Amino acid sequence: MRYKAYLFDVQGTLLDFFEPVSHAVAEYAPDIDAAAFTRAWRTDYFERVSSLTQSVDDWTRVQDLYAAGFADVCGTFGLPRPERVIANAVASSWQRLVPWPDVPAGLSALRSRAVIATLSNTDMATMVNLFKRLGISWDAVLTAEVFGHFKPHPVVYRHALRYLGVQPGEAAMVAAHPYDLRAARDIGMGTVFVSRPDEYGDPALAHTDADAEFDQRVTDIGEIA
Repeated sequence: MRYKAYLFDVQGTLLDFFEPVSHAVAEYAPDIDAAAFTRAWRTDYFERVSSLTQSVDDWTRVQDLYAAGFADVCGTFGLPRPERVIANAVASSWQRLVPWPDVPAGLSALRSRAVIATLSNTDMATMVNLFKRLGISWDAVLTAEVFGHFKPHPVVYRHALRYLGVQPGEAAMVAAHPYDLRAARDIGMGTVFVSRPDEYGDPALAHTDADAEFDQRVTDIGEIA
């Protein structure tokens, strides 16, 4: 089914975070397992997001969560707690993500026939600067920060659709993460699961749609029907 609008998760779905972040970790601490550290750092981020109560007027930036998480994960790996300026510098690697190879052409083709927009938990400033640097154009850049809640809160999806002027059945959420797609499905949106076997640097750790619970499964953005 073709939709009027497609909303995209970003980190992991469109952009590879593992390579640039693990590279930054390896530069900071060459003697540790940078891959394991990066995975632990990502897990720490999700734990922080799930424990926060946010609002539009009282918003904690994702970059601040990553910096705080970096300091804590250093302790887990037996490293000294870094100074804040160092933690911020290493955490800035989350602002230098790179697109998966299929993304630029796939998004361009999809945009020729539908509205495309981001719907990310990442900070608005990070999204704007990332895609400006990458030369990837959108009809709208939307993030959780605009709505005062992190995904998978239903307000994020409902308000994004309102901003785009479409009904839930006229839009699909595109993501590599089942929790994101399930939340979108719960409000009536279509769902497109994107397989990213290298998201965590090991295909055995990647998310799957083993039960075929989503409307479409693709390995390339250009495959979206």
